[in-house]
Amino acid sequence: MALKTTDLLRKTPLFATLPDDDLRRVADLAVPRRFSKKEAIFREGDRAEGFFLVASGKVKVFKLSGEGKEQVLHVLEAGQTFAEAVIFEGGVYPAHAETLVDTELLFLPKRPFLELLERYPKLAIRMLASLSRWLKRMTDLVESLSLKDVETRLVFYLSEELKARGIPPKDGAELELPVSKHVLASRLGTVPETFSRTLKKLQDDALIDVRGKRIRIRSAGLFFSILSR
Repeated sequence: MALKTTDLLRKTPLFATLPDDDLRRVADLAVPRRFSKKEAIFREGDRAEGFFLVASGKVKVFKLSGEGKEQVLHVLEAGQTFAEAVIFEGGVYPAHAETLVDTELLFLPKRPFLELLERYPKLAIRMLASLSRWLKRMTDLVESLSLKDVETRLVFYLSEELKARGIPPKDGAELELPVSKHVLASRLGTVPETFSRTLKKLQDDALIDVRGKRIRIRSAGLFFSILSR
């Protein structure tokens, strides 16, 4: 890995504010793991032995229906953690995780990490904050999929991506989709054909320009007004 383990942890919201001594204690537990593109990290039902931090690359977390239909729950990038909840229960991973590109992870084993939390309660409080953020994301996802049409889901997703990257939501704002349109369609709870039609409609309405994976907002006021419908 290009960065030392402590540097990677310091760039991660979950660990960013830890004192140096605590950061080193976490780093001592972390195990580097490399995965190729489209390689499974874990499958739903696998025994949960710990959680992960993305050092580089991209990971999708998803569920599969009985008919094999994929619903993407999250797409993780460098600096994000996932599967934290499993360390608080003796069980299995509740979803699948797979890489989208060649990826480097840090694996934090469950039992040693729990022992660390018992010794350092401030770290446990930060873990609770992280889990709260995940819960909010899941709540937003359920609300979006159940109450909003595909166009509104897409506008909401793009607005959140702009916010996460610190890009002002104004005319001319540009964003490159971090994942393929196929993966994003699944994340929005639709099929690629419907997703493409939705993009085309927004472009035909002169709200956005689409060039490959790059999207430019043409009329921010009208585009984001879709969220209030």
